[in-house]
This record gives sequence, structure tokens and C-alpha cells, in this order.
Amino acid sequence: MKVLLHIFLFCSLLSYSQTNTGESLIVVHYDEGNKANLGQLIYRYNFVNNVYAGREQIISVVGRKDSKDYIRCDKGDNTLYKDRYLISAIGNIIDLKEKKVLYDGSGKVVRCSNDSVIFYINDIFKGKYYAYFDLNTNKYSEIKTLTFKPSIGQDIEFDRTKSPYKLLYYPQNKPKVVLMEDAGHGGVSSKAPKADIPIYWVDNNTFIFPNIKITDLEGSIVKYNIATKTSKVIGTFNSTANVPATYQLVNSVDCYIEFYFKNKLYCINPAKETMLMSNFKEVDKNFSVEVEPKPKGRAVYHKGKEIGRYHFDLKNFKSSPNYGVLVKEIIMGDESYQQGMSVYNVANSKWESVDGEEVANLVGWIKK
Repeated sequence: MKVLLHIFLFCSLLSYSQTNTGESLIVVHYDEGNKANLGQLIYRYNFVNNVYAGREQIISVVGRKDSKDYIRCDKGDNTLYKDRYLISAIGNIIDLKEKKVLYDGSGKVVRCSNDSVIFYINDIFKGKYYAYFDLNTNKYSEIKTLTFKPSIGQDIEFDRTKSPYKLLYYPQNKPKVVLMEDAGHGGVSSKAPKADIPIYWVDNNTFIFPNIKITDLEGSIVKYNIATKTSKVIGTFNSTANVPATYQLVNSVDCYIEFYFKNKLYCINPAKETMLMSNFKEVDKNFSVEVEPKPKGRAVYHKGKEIGRYHFDLKNFKSSPNYGVLVKEIIMGDESYQQGMSVYNVANSKWESVDGEEVANLVGWIKK
């Protein structure tokens, strides 16, 4: 009888420990005590057995140093790798477990592979090359092999010295080639700062990009093939919404490529050369959100069922199989103000408000 009791207790403890692993939400807040240097505080919001169990500060970082960008976890989309590493949009690497900055340099992250983070560097003095950071040794090294190619595509960039922009191609060990004399105007008449123009490679010879008109109100998506030196417009976009114009081409859950422009989302299939506006963004296989906000906010769906409607920015929604989280906003005219976070718990089908300072970046979920 005692043996059976011991087995029962052991199994119960084992079961509890497995369900008690929990998840953590990684959030970046601005450091009110270090505004001058764009200080940021990185927090872990802990959820254990479907209950919010409080938060803990992981690390504080400085965003600007010597009047230049330094550690910028507040800027762009961060990447969570192996439930341990936070890689900022500019390439900084932070170890969330050891609570320290591993790499304070910058570069365009092109791939995370095993224990390496691979960067593409375009340096005004050293030129263009690849480098990597070894997460085992915590060392940064340049990749000397000239033929190394971690991702598909070739060396393309825009000449933005005057309007219209030129599209330039740099074949390896050959003079540059002008692919297009008119690759758009980048919205030069807009008063807002000019946004980056993305290029999305479909294969090694084919890419798509937004050809933006003189204003930031409209443009077209162009498909270009380097091998045949041919281009084709596969769709157009437009919006008069009074929001900054940004352009993003990213992989999608439910369509081949997502193109974000102001308050609109387009789904692109480059093989079929189709482009359709979508009213919903599929965050993952369970969660989806309404793209264009309504007066009462955006609808949030879980497995096709509407579970709430809030005012929030699309970039401020993150999900895991067990949770969805958004940064709530209150809209006053053309202005919006944060009102803390709201977390949807899949296990009990309920939302829970979580207070916190203004969110600089909602990073995402990791397992504890």
C-alpha cells in the first residue's frame, strides 16, 4: 500500500512539474529614469498554470551611445530564438537566461542557424560581407568565404539620390547593372520621413518590391526577373489613411507573402502573379485579427470565433498556443494612448488585464 502511495505521489508531483512549466511574455518598456539615452527595461511577465504570476526585470539597456543607436530593442521586430535569445531588429543579441548583452554591434540578421546568428553587413568603409555570432563561444567573426550565401537572392539596392529611384544590381566581380531607370519615387512629396523600400526574393533570380508613386498614397507591386531582365506589375495598392506610410513584405501563415501598407494588408502569390486585399491577418493557426480598425476596435478571433474587440496596433499582438496578448489603446481624435495589456487565456477562454508602463515593444512568448 505504501509503495502504491509513493508511486501515486511521485506521478502527481511529476504531472504538476510538467504543467507548472508555464510561459513568459517578453516585453520592452522605456526607462523613465534614462530618457536622455533611450533607456529600455526588458521584463518577463510570468504565467504559471494559466495564472499570471507577476513580472521580473531581466535587464536594462541603453538605446543611444555617443549620439548613435546602441541597443535598440524598441525599434522594429525583435526575434526570440531558442526560448533564450532576444535578437533586436538592428542585430543586438541579449541572453535572457544569463541576463546580459552578448553582442552590442549591429547588422541585418539574415538567418539563425543552430548556434549561430548570421548577419549581412553593408559598411561604408569595409564594403558588403557576411558575419556570424557564435552563441556557444559568444564570439563575432567575419565570414571570409566569398561564395558564402546564407539566403536566396542577389545583391540589389535602390539608388535614392534623386527621383525617380534607380534599381541597381551588383553581380559578383562584375560592374554594377542598372535594372530599372524608374523604380518609383518613394513618396518624395510626403512630409513624413521616407520609409525603407523592401525587396522580397522569391528565388535566386526573381524578386518583388513596391514601386511607390510621388506621394505616399499609392503604388504597385513589381515582379522582376534578373535572368530574363523582365518586370511585371502584379497588383496595385492605395490608402488615404492619415497614418505614416510603411512598407513590409513578409512570409505569411495563410498566403504566400504579406504586404503591409498603412492600414491595409495584401496577400501576394508571385507564382500565380495575384494580389488581393485581406481583411484579416492570420497570426498563427489559431489566432487571427481584423486588419482595418473599426470605431469599436479590431476584432480578435480564436479558431474562427470572435473573442473580443479592442483598439490596438497590429504589431502589438503576439500569440502562443496557450495565450494571446495585445496592448490596449484608447483613441482620442487622431491620437492614441496605451492602457496596459490584455491577455487571452485559451484554457479558460477569458481575457485578463495586466498593468504595465508604456510598452516600447511587445516581443513575444517563450517557455519558462
